[in-house]
Amino acid sequence: MVHFKLRFSIILFKSLFHFLFLELKYYIFSSVEINFFKSLFTLFSMKQYIHSVTSSTLAWAGNIYDLVLITYAYTFLHQYLGLTYFELTLLFSLGLIGRVIGASIFGKIADTRGRKIVALTGTAGYGIFQTMFAFSTIFPLMALFRTIEGAFMGAQWTACTVLAIEQVPKGKIQLVNSIVQAGYAIGYALTGVSYFFLSSSLHTLFGYRLFMLTGSIPLILVPYIYFKVTENFKSTVKTEKINIKDYKNYLIKASLAMSGMFIAYLSVFSIYPDFASAENFQASYIGILMAVANGLQAISYITFGRLSSIMSPFKLVYIGIVGVIVSAFLSMPMFSFLHSIPIMSTGVYLYAFTVGFWPLISGIVASSVPTEIRAFLTGTSYNIGAVAGGIISALLGEIIASFGMASLPYFVDAINFASLSVVFVSMYTWPKPTKIAVS
Repeated sequence: MVHFKLRFSIILFKSLFHFLFLELKYYIFSSVEINFFKSLFTLFSMKQYIHSVTSSTLAWAGNIYDLVLITYAYTFLHQYLGLTYFELTLLFSLGLIGRVIGASIFGKIADTRGRKIVALTGTAGYGIFQTMFAFSTIFPLMALFRTIEGAFMGAQWTACTVLAIEQVPKGKIQLVNSIVQAGYAIGYALTGVSYFFLSSSLHTLFGYRLFMLTGSIPLILVPYIYFKVTENFKSTVKTEKINIKDYKNYLIKASLAMSGMFIAYLSVFSIYPDFASAENFQASYIGILMAVANGLQAISYITFGRLSSIMSPFKLVYIGIVGVIVSAFLSMPMFSFLHSIPIMSTGVYLYAFTVGFWPLISGIVASSVPTEIRAFLTGTSYNIGAVAGGIISALLGEIIASFGMASLPYFVDAINFASLSVVFVSMYTWPKPTKIAVS
């Protein structure tokens, strides 16, 4: 069985990275897509792009890995520590709430002191506090560490995303942003792989701590970022500065869109391991399901980023919204005759792929505002969305406690439809370009 698990993991991630990188060689010589992939090859041929994009992608993968790892340990924490499902989902939500605090504070620092220092601080911070969280068994202490870890997560995303996209021409922002955001799916997929290997030991405190300590691995990225990543940021003192109030419409629309995305996504994926277990999915299969689904999601991010060079990002968002609504209904079906492992698994895979338009939204935001407020506005809107998703995640814990796990599909399907409608309206009414206002 161990050999099978090892072979499965190797095959899965060789396939994923083969798509992301090695297949570029074929497309470079494709007459149909030569311009797109020639530009991508040129992009990665330059060392400054390699290190900034690679470190940002991997740091984001570690960020997400640490965020969602706890969702696989809900059953153990419920049984061993006696935590209620509301407390468990609250711990998850506190990581998201901490993010918006971190994004607001560190976003302003990144806009004035530079992106790299904040990227270093954020990556080191969330890795250290994940380690501390692994050894805490008292709920107030767990909640404190989780919130602080979330603040550093917000710092990392805010700085690293901007650090990567600012080193490329404006026409390649969507593509590079999609590559960086693929780290989200890679990190989530790796949680499935870890659960696949370690689920059998999650009935002991030692096994739980070992599982959670895998979240400290991103600390190895800190020296890489310090020594290899450069930035174009120059700290200057200006007599004129951007007036953020003149971009409040962008902040409002971006926050609504991100809130809708997080609410929809987390209403499914933050609880799915436990939901699948209640539907009699085997633990090892859940690990495979989540790993493969998020591998598809990483591929989808790149695919949507690629399509954005030949099709309007807004149209791709609209198409993706329809796909996510349909797949939510399949992954968590309301009707009993659809409650089968093949149908629900198909829904999860489809959901993971169609949600690939998500990075296009942050790319639209980043390309719509001036550099002086880019880190603050993109980071704040993204993490406001994360807080909204966290609130819904916590409410799902109360729903489970009050109505049982079997009632979840009715709530989740309705939540997905409503929240994705908000995303559609926000993107459809996106503000026209605003002239830079100064004060």
